[in-house]
Amino acid sequence: MSAQPSPSVKISFGPFEYDGLSGDLRKYGNRIRLGGKPLQILSLLLDRPGEVIGRDELQRHLWEGTTFVDFEQGLNSAVNKLRQALGDSADLSRYVETLPGRGYRFIAPVHQPSTKTVLEMVAPGLPKTVPDPAPLAMEPPRNTNWWRPFVAGVAVTLIALGGSLLVRRGPEPVRTLKPAKFTITPPPGFALEAAASRQSFALSPDGARLGFSAMDTSGEFSLFLRDFNSLDSRLVANSKGVHTLFWPPDGQSLYLTNRGQLWRAPVEGDAHVVLGDSPSFLFSGAWLNSGSLLLSSSKESFSISSSGGPLQPTRQLYLWPEILPDGEHVLSIGWDTKTRRYRARVSRFDDPASAKDLFESDSRVMYTPSIVTPGEGYLMYVRGGNLLARRFDSRALQVNGEAMPVASKIYAFAPTGAADFSVSAKGSIAYHNHVSRSQLAWVDRTGRLLSSIGPANIDVKSARLSPDGRSLVTAIYDVNAGQQDLWIFDVKTNTGRRMTLDSGLRDAPVWSPNSKTLAFLHAAGGRRAQVHIRGLGEKDTEESMKSPDFQMPSDWSPDGRFIAFGNTGVPRTENETQGDVWVIDLARGRTMTPLLNTPFHEGNAAFSPDGKWLAFTSNESGRPEVYVQAFQTSETPRMAGERFLVSRNGAQALRWRRDGKELFFLGFDGQVQAVRVKLSPNPEFSAAIPLFTISTEARAAIHSVLGFDVSADGRRFVVPVAASSEAPSLVVIQNWEAALPPR
Repeated sequence: MSAQPSPSVKISFGPFEYDGLSGDLRKYGNRIRLGGKPLQILSLLLDRPGEVIGRDELQRHLWEGTTFVDFEQGLNSAVNKLRQALGDSADLSRYVETLPGRGYRFIAPVHQPSTKTVLEMVAPGLPKTVPDPAPLAMEPPRNTNWWRPFVAGVAVTLIALGGSLLVRRGPEPVRTLKPAKFTITPPPGFALEAAASRQSFALSPDGARLGFSAMDTSGEFSLFLRDFNSLDSRLVANSKGVHTLFWPPDGQSLYLTNRGQLWRAPVEGDAHVVLGDSPSFLFSGAWLNSGSLLLSSSKESFSISSSGGPLQPTRQLYLWPEILPDGEHVLSIGWDTKTRRYRARVSRFDDPASAKDLFESDSRVMYTPSIVTPGEGYLMYVRGGNLLARRFDSRALQVNGEAMPVASKIYAFAPTGAADFSVSAKGSIAYHNHVSRSQLAWVDRTGRLLSSIGPANIDVKSARLSPDGRSLVTAIYDVNAGQQDLWIFDVKTNTGRRMTLDSGLRDAPVWSPNSKTLAFLHAAGGRRAQVHIRGLGEKDTEESMKSPDFQMPSDWSPDGRFIAFGNTGVPRTENETQGDVWVIDLARGRTMTPLLNTPFHEGNAAFSPDGKWLAFTSNESGRPEVYVQAFQTSETPRMAGERFLVSRNGAQALRWRRDGKELFFLGFDGQVQAVRVKLSPNPEFSAAIPLFTISTEARAAIHSVLGFDVSADGRRFVVPVAASSEAPSLVVIQNWEAALPPR
């Protein structure tokens, strides 16, 4: 390394400063002795903060020509020395995170104090002051009225200067804004999942904190708070099960929904206040000047007192509401049936006649005030997978100028208008850096990878094998369209095709017994998801099982008569609505009958191969477990007899083996487990045998149906895998407005 330091390569993190040219590492200005491989590792990690530096790459760059054993020992020793120098720990990493079997990642925010900014623009500021004149060589005469001619001169000068400014209307002196950009990743054991019907993270109004939810192995979300003055994210106590979250104007607490209730959780402390019941499918909320909250669901909006109480329906629907600075107008989106797109609109609260449409959008719209030009602001939204900003006069309720790009590859969900970004009132924005990194794969009963299925680095989460074993169907997300569509792959050749080019979201596919037809979830045109049936041909017609309620298919009975479906998109938890299981009777006019309609949350229904039993999950024991119960197909289909408990430590998804001799389920620890089954008048179930683990990262790759599938003989499994080491993160940009082009 060169011995000449350069300000352009100095990087600071926490109390440390690293000079990339001299190799100096300092803490609070004091030099720390570090050299050799530990220093080289630090330099490589700091050059790509937030990225995973793989062990193979480290070996190529720093240990080329050594044996594997020498490399392993040397790397472990070098990383330990680096952590000692930083005062870091492998168990509770603040700077260098270990990803077992993959490599290392620098996770602390980094800053580059440089004279050359990443993005820079000028903004109005205070007038420059004139420097004091040099002192006179001789002492001036002592005159008590000495100041009079001086003041007169200054006055004349200022008048002349003011007149000149009025005539010339030249630009004011300016100050420079410098953006600061850093990333936030969840703690080890947690993963970020894109949100489709909720607000999964939010900046505090002052832009000093970020609240975000992250998923653990059980598939449930917990709430974390990240204060930007700290290097660590803090787990909010008792928050497991959080669904959506938003801030009040003072930023001293967080509103969140958890297991069907609306909470207020203070920023400090481990207690919370239950305000009341949460609406089903709650998207987000906003604070009204009247001291109440405005809550937005998919089909209705409600107000509730900020101190708690019953939900009160509003006169109009507000999708993703934002209260504008005047406190009277609400910014939201609405579905335009003519253009079949969302439109940003403003209206006075509870005054439908005052609604005014602004522009088309693929997502919710958020308002953030300008920190450069007082009285002005921006509307931010997603279109075609890009985060855009438009200047907005909040007094005239008028958009000015063209849309300006801010970031790309932003997750949005067309059926609900959800989008993964947030804004503050003090010049900060945040967005989910969406990464397409998953793939389907064949594994054996030990989890050993046998082969991949379809392309890598896509957005996919589960697949279903056709009964004849020849085809596989899956839903793949398109970030530009903001929705998923079905793809069919040939098992033998591994070639795939998109089932249809028609608009709308399609997910949760299940096969008919003859492998010629698919039932799936379909959502389009601002309507709730319903079961649709369609043949495999590109020109086949699509039939809708019309219902006012949400429908997500889970299985098709072996005799072809019934399609089982659930009434919630989260069949493992009760955050959206209380889960019930229904069947569509295809032999009797598409009639719909509730099968499991109890006070418990039930879902994931799957018919046994002989059609006489139904496996499902229920939380009647306090958490979702697998049960099996007899299914009777008389005039009115119904459940009969005893419920048999199959799992003991929680279950999220399940599948039968084709011959009915085994039942497989995904446990709360992420392991696929097998249970031997004897189906008889009194069925018998063995203890669960753990087989292999599906990683949390693979199960959080996209908001979609969770699951796996198994070959007819029970020897091979189709599972999602994380095909890339690059992980999504939450990106925060302070002074983001400086990235925009000047007027």
